[in-house]
This record gives sequence, structure tokens and C-alpha cells, in this order.
Amino acid sequence: MTLKTESVSFTEAIGPADILTIDWRDKKNQPGQRPEDIEVHVHTEHTFQTVEGIGGSFSEIGWNALASLGEDERNKVVRKLFGPTPDCAFSFCRMPIGASDFATDAYSLNDTVGDFTMEHFTVERDEKGLIPYIKAAQAENAELKIHASPWSPPGWMKTSGKMDGGDGLLIDEDRIYRAYALYFRRFIEEYEARGIPVDRVMVQNEPDANSSFPNCHMEPETLIKFTLDYLAPEFRSAGLKTKIWGGTFRGITGLQSHRCMANALYRETVSGVGFQYAFAGDILELTQLYPGTPVMHTESVCWRGENSERQAAALFHDFVDHMKAGCTIYTYWNMILDENSSSAWAWSQNSLVQIDRNSGEVTYHPDFQVMNLLGRHLKPKARRVESFCFAARSIAFQNPDGEVVIFLLNPGDEREAVFKVDGTIIRRQVPARSVVAATFGG
Repeated sequence: MTLKTESVSFTEAIGPADILTIDWRDKKNQPGQRPEDIEVHVHTEHTFQTVEGIGGSFSEIGWNALASLGEDERNKVVRKLFGPTPDCAFSFCRMPIGASDFATDAYSLNDTVGDFTMEHFTVERDEKGLIPYIKAAQAENAELKIHASPWSPPGWMKTSGKMDGGDGLLIDEDRIYRAYALYFRRFIEEYEARGIPVDRVMVQNEPDANSSFPNCHMEPETLIKFTLDYLAPEFRSAGLKTKIWGGTFRGITGLQSHRCMANALYRETVSGVGFQYAFAGDILELTQLYPGTPVMHTESVCWRGENSERQAAALFHDFVDHMKAGCTIYTYWNMILDENSSSAWAWSQNSLVQIDRNSGEVTYHPDFQVMNLLGRHLKPKARRVESFCFAARSIAFQNPDGEVVIFLLNPGDEREAVFKVDGTIIRRQVPARSVVAATFGG
């Protein structure tokens, strides 16, 4: 069996990815449990979830930055994100329904107050930003899939009368619920007509949040009622193939996912549950309570624009945590931002790529290096396989062609790693402070 390794190295110390905070070196008689030994055990006969893909999120601000480049340079950036190996090969990405917090301002796809029949529904604004962004990605990867969620319903459907600013609830009226279900249907139909099928939708981004940017607080009872009595029937009557997922849930307050899934009809209606900023333990609890429930990751930690190597190491940790919790998709947040790295609501965040609209300079941040390593080695339809390593954060998959790929983070000095895959033992040096992809066979 052959082995190849590729890695991303960091110049900084990469805590909080320093796995062991206790000095184990004074512990005698601990064979196989010394922090200086990297020994990865992989058994492919034990398999877990099937990977659907990894990717990032589309936004207006991202497109505006990308569109500032000349055609050749713009195509180069898109290719690096969506092109096949050695590019990132992103295969499953997120988009907002209406404004996210990285739109240039708050807007919905129907801002006409009281238009319950969606006569004035329009994606005209999206045709200037989100749609060309997605079409550019499709030109590099025709198999690209999309998951979508709104950050807020149209303001006139909320108790606050506006999309942003917090404290707004979906108005508890039959005509509002019916109109909002029709809003979702029209979104799917309009994008489908433009060659952009939406694989799945989630009813609300972070339904426990009250924020300055577009949001809508929804209690589990509202999510259940809207999904069961309005959204699912609307999709069925229209013959839509788009799946409804629960989410996007956070693990911060209320464990809303658990409360929603406690409803048997809700469990039968949704195709799975999406999580972001969640603890792996909460996701595992859900799959223990309701075995067989598909789960996915919908948004990575955004930080505040530092784009540091330490945060890139933490990104790898987040990937491992969510995939070991059973997620089938991992979604980075802002793929591209401009020179300000900031939202319209004055929140600076990290990105894979930063484009200075004035100078045309393109910067690929440390997060890009990590996502590139993951994207070009982990293929859709791979299966996660059993693996264990004491001294390094690691995870293993078997790609559809039989190749085994092991990702690991070496937080310390350069050292030898021992890879034990189905009884075959291979030794390799791994660079200091690095994320490594080791591939076997295939």
C-alpha cells in the first residue's frame, strides 16, 4: 500500500488546537499514550455517515468584491474555490433567501406590504449579485448543490415590521403563514427556472437569535406549526423536489432541535437537521434520541476578521468535531469578502479570500489553505471510517474509489507519524504545526 502526504504548515503556535494541556511526560507505563507519539489507527470495516460535500456560503458582498476584478482574475478566484484538484472542489454550498448579514442592506424577495398572493415576488435584485455568483461556481462544478435558508421573513410579516434590529417574530396569523410558505415555493421555482436547483431549505437561520442584522426569533412551536401545516403542504401541492430540513440550529439556548424533533410528525416531515455554532455533544445527543436522523453543518465560526493561523487550526478542529458527530456536509461561512471584511451591520469577519476592490489585490487567508486541503482530498460519497489517534486531532474517510484519506493536526514539532490502516503500517515525517492529509491506495 502506498502513502502520500500533503500538508498546510503554520508559523504560529496553533492553540487552541494544542490537544493536550496536561504534561503527560511524567506518566510512566502509559504505552501508546505519549503526546510525542502520533500513531493513527484506521479500520475501514467500520463505517459511519456518507459525505455529501463541503463548501462555503454565497453573499452579495462576496459577489461585489469578486465582480470588481477583471474577467481573467475573477475566473481564477472562482476556479480556486470550485475547480477540481488541486483546487478546493467545493460541492455543496449555502445561500440566503433574501438578505443575510452579508447583504449590502436588508431586503427580501417581496417587500410589498400585504402581498399575500406573492404577486410582486421577484429575484430581480439577486440577478445582480447572488445568481451570477452561483452561475460562475456552476461553470466550474456543474454538480454543485445548494442549501438555503432565510435570515428573516419580509419585514411586513413580522411583529416588528422590519427585517433587522432584533425582537421581531413571525406574525401568528393563518394568512401570514400561507403567504410565507408561498414565498418559499416561489423562491425555489424562480431559481430552478434559472438553472439553479435548491436541494434543501431550512426555515430560519439561528431561530434563537435576536440581532442587529436580519433575523427572526422562532420558538420550536412556531417552527413545527409552520413546517407541518403550511410549508410541507405547499411543497407537496407544487410537486417540489426540494427537501425541508430542520434548522439552522445553534447549541446556545434551549436545544431547539431536540424540542422540534420530539414531535413525531415533525421528524417524519423533515429530511434532516442542520447545525451551526453547535457543540458536537448536542448533535450526538439528537442522533441518540432519534437514531437515523441525518445531520449537517451549515456555518463555520466567523470570528472578527483576524484571519489568523490559530483560527485556521480551530477551523480544522470544528470540521473534525462536526464530522465525528455525524454531519454529512461541512459549510464554511464567507468564501469571499472585500477589503473591509465587514458586514453592512459593522461586523468584521473572516473569509477564505479577500479582494481589495481598489487595488485588485487578492489574498488567500489561512482558512483557505485548510479548506483547500479538505476539499481536494475528501470527495462526495466518501464514507467516514473508524479512526483513533491520541496525540493529534484526526479523522479518516474512504473515498468512492477506495482511497483512504486521513486528516490530522500536528500541534507540535516535526516528528514521525505511524499510520496503521487495516493492518498495514507506514511511517512518515509530518511537518511541525501542520494540518496533514495522508492518502492510502485508491
